[in-house]
Amino acid sequence: MAIEIVMPALSPSMVSGKLVCWHVAVGDKVRKGDLLAELETDKAALDIEAPEDGVLERILIEGGTADVPVETIIAVLGDGKVVAQPAAAPPPPEPSAPIAQLAVASDEPPFRSSPLARRLGRELDVRVENLSGTGPKGRVLAQDVREAAERTRQALQRSPSDVVPSTPLPAVTAVQAQLPAGARLVPHGAMRRTIARRLVEAKQTVPHFYLEAHCEVDALSALRSELNAAQAAADSETRFTVNDLLTKAWALAISRVPAAMVTYCDEGLIHHTSVDIGVAVALDDGLITPILRDAARLSPGALATSARDAIERARAGRLSPEEYTGGLAGISNLGMFGVSSFAAIINPPQSMNLAVGAVETELALRDGVPKEIKRMRLTLSVDHRAIDGATAAKVLQELKRLIETPLLLMA
Repeated sequence: MAIEIVMPALSPSMVSGKLVCWHVAVGDKVRKGDLLAELETDKAALDIEAPEDGVLERILIEGGTADVPVETIIAVLGDGKVVAQPAAAPPPPEPSAPIAQLAVASDEPPFRSSPLARRLGRELDVRVENLSGTGPKGRVLAQDVREAAERTRQALQRSPSDVVPSTPLPAVTAVQAQLPAGARLVPHGAMRRTIARRLVEAKQTVPHFYLEAHCEVDALSALRSELNAAQAAADSETRFTVNDLLTKAWALAISRVPAAMVTYCDEGLIHHTSVDIGVAVALDDGLITPILRDAARLSPGALATSARDAIERARAGRLSPEEYTGGLAGISNLGMFGVSSFAAIINPPQSMNLAVGAVETELALRDGVPKEIKRMRLTLSVDHRAIDGATAAKVLQELKRLIETPLLLMA
C-alpha cells in the first residue's frame, strides 16, 4: 500500500518550508526511521524520516525547492512492486527532467555541507558548493562559510583598482544609493526577518509594563562555587552557571504564585500546570529561545543539563519547532556583557520576560558598618492583559527571596 510523504507542519504558525535535499533516490529501499530528506525552516534544519519500511517510488518535489506549502505531497513510499509515474502536468516551456533525475538534481549534495553551513551561505551570499570544506571527507562547515564571507568582505574593502568583478554588478537600489561612503547593505536573512516581524507584533499588540528589583547575590555565588566544587570532586562534568540557578529560581517563583501561571489569548486566559521557561540564546545571525519544559520541577542539576543541551543544539540549528515555541515566561541575561539593567520584550504567547543585569559590587551598611556586597538588577516585563501589577510584584518578591536565600532552591 502506498504511503504519501507530506511536507510536515512543524508548528501552528508554519505555512511552508524549504525542502533542502533528498538523501535517497527513487527505487531505494528504506527502513522505518531512515533519513529521507532534509527540511529547513527559518530557525532550524530538520530531518524527514521514513514512517514505515518500503521503497521510495516517487519524488514529487525536488531538493532545493523553497516555500513548499505544508501538507504538500513530496514523495510516495510503497512496496516497490510497481514504481508509479507522476501525474501528468501541463507542458512546461522547456522539457523537464525525469522524476528520478529530479531527486538528485539539487545543487546542494546531501553530504557535502552541513544544514547550518547552507543556511549561512544563503544569508551571507556565499556559494557553499564552491568551497573546500574542513569537515570530514571535505564537508563544508559553518566556520568555512564565515571565513569565506570574511575574505569577500576584506576584498571589497580594498581599493577599486584591486577588485576586478567577474560578473556584471547588480543594479543599485534606492537604499544603496543613499548609503554613506564606505557603508554596505547586507540583505536580511530569514531569521532576521522573522525576529523583526515578531518583535514589532509583540510591541504593537502586547501592553507591556515593567517592575524592577535589586537582589543581593553573595549567597547565590557561594552556593554555585560549592556545587561546582562538589561536582568536580565527584568527577561529574556538570557545572552550574549563575544563569542555571537564576532560571531555577525564576521557575520556582512563578510556580508559587498560581495567578501568574497564565497566558493570554483572545478567547480567554490559559491556565498552565507546567512552568515552561524560554531561555534567550544569542546566535551569529539572530536570537532563539529554546524552551525548558516543567523547569520548576527539575532539580538544579537536571535543569543545568537540559539548558546546556538546548543551547548547544540551538547554536547548531538542530532544534525542532516544538522546542522553541510556546512557553509561559522567558529569561534573558546580558550581565556577562557588563549591562547593568535592561527591559526585555515579551515573546508571545509568553506572558512575562525576566531581564538579568550584571553582578556589581556595592557598599551597604550592615549593623552600622560599611560592607561590600554583590547585587544584580532584575527587570520584569509583564503582559498586562494576562497579569496585573500586584500579581507580578508577588512573583518578583518571591524571586528575590529565593535568590537571597538560595538553599531554598535545593529543597
